[in-house]
Amino acid sequence: MATKTVDLTKGSVPRHVLRMLGPFWIAILALMSAGVVDTIYLGHLSTNALAAVGFCFPIVFVGNSVNIGLGAGTLSAISRAIGRKDAAQARLHGACALLLTLAITIGLTILGFAATPYVLEIMGVTAEIKPLALLYLKYALPSLMVMGLAMMCNNILRAGGEAFLPSTIMISGAVLNIIIDPFLIFGIGPFPRMEVEGAGLATLIANGLAMCFGLYVVVLHRRAVAFVGLTLARIKSSTVAILHVGFPAIWTNVIVPFSGLAATAIVARSLGTTEVAAFTVVSRVGMLALTLLFALSACIGAITGQNGGAGLTQRVRETFVFCFKICFVWGIFIGVLMGIFAEVIPLAFTRDTSVIALAIPYFWIVPVTFAGYGLVFVSAAGLNALGRPKYGLIFTIIRSVILFIPFIWIGIYLWGMTGVYLGIAAANLLSGVIAIIYTLKYTPMTVHEK
Repeated sequence: MATKTVDLTKGSVPRHVLRMLGPFWIAILALMSAGVVDTIYLGHLSTNALAAVGFCFPIVFVGNSVNIGLGAGTLSAISRAIGRKDAAQARLHGACALLLTLAITIGLTILGFAATPYVLEIMGVTAEIKPLALLYLKYALPSLMVMGLAMMCNNILRAGGEAFLPSTIMISGAVLNIIIDPFLIFGIGPFPRMEVEGAGLATLIANGLAMCFGLYVVVLHRRAVAFVGLTLARIKSSTVAILHVGFPAIWTNVIVPFSGLAATAIVARSLGTTEVAAFTVVSRVGMLALTLLFALSACIGAITGQNGGAGLTQRVRETFVFCFKICFVWGIFIGVLMGIFAEVIPLAFTRDTSVIALAIPYFWIVPVTFAGYGLVFVSAAGLNALGRPKYGLIFTIIRSVILFIPFIWIGIYLWGMTGVYLGIAAANLLSGVIAIIYTLKYTPMTVHEK
């Protein structure tokens, strides 16, 4: 089947956003749910198993953030080419993106194996937990390669305005992960009981199958990539176009897990293992609650990229305004909902009363500020597609480095674990105000080509 693209330069902008938002939300919800299911299963094994995954989460998230950044660069390059009606260039960008992802993720995995024992020490991991964390990472680090290729297939299709097929790629990996998890963690049937190690292996197997499906779709079914005619000169040209946005976007996305890693280290060194377990629970739930806004950031880039490529600046601004309204509505809704069920949510993850007590205040303090955080990464995604990645990088540095880490450190010093949550909330609010004002008042709505 030939490449299928949707012309996002025509028709209702809100309708385009909402058409893509549903499938992308389901896909990201499924993806995040796989991590939450890991956490639930391991939380019922032991507090140490839960803490081990808590230490691993920001490390793996760093690798996945590199993949997300490369995906942002790919989506930007392809969507702008489609907006200019240059389908051949879009296919060449897609082929180059797959090769670039493979090369970078192989290097990242090798670096991960070399560095993670030392990183865990710096984070304050205990002698009991470190072996568990390394068992999980033995499989979770190689999964970065297969997940990176699956995510790149997703971005190639998203750039053309598709929603169903790219969502299916990510949903398939997440569903398979959830299905395989209990067999390998608990040793059901003929499978050995692998516990923490089994959770990592399930992630690798599931993402490997999703990668195979994604490559089949983009290479054979949609023919959205073209390796024929991909000369060294064209590879260089496409790489420059992708990394013009992709390189800053990598840093934009990597900053977030690095700040999470720093926050985990602060909690571990200032408080203890029980607090790390509680922080793991609330972090996973928080990521799940943000899935709609993550999906929104997945929608906005294709629309701003195509319209920016076509020179339709008013439609670009309209896209930002509509997406920001969704951020506010979702923030209010999820804040109220999680506040009401604050005492119930942690029970799904653990029966440790100390962990539950430490987790509960998070749901009264942080979720009502999610709209602010959403404004930061939705702005970044929309501006990345316009070839203006520096703005998203600056917004993210403000939120995750200048505000998030210092506020958590101050909060933990003054009020313990509740202070951590107050610090996160303050960082979300202040960075959101900065992002929305600067995006709508000072940022050009035109494409910046490299």
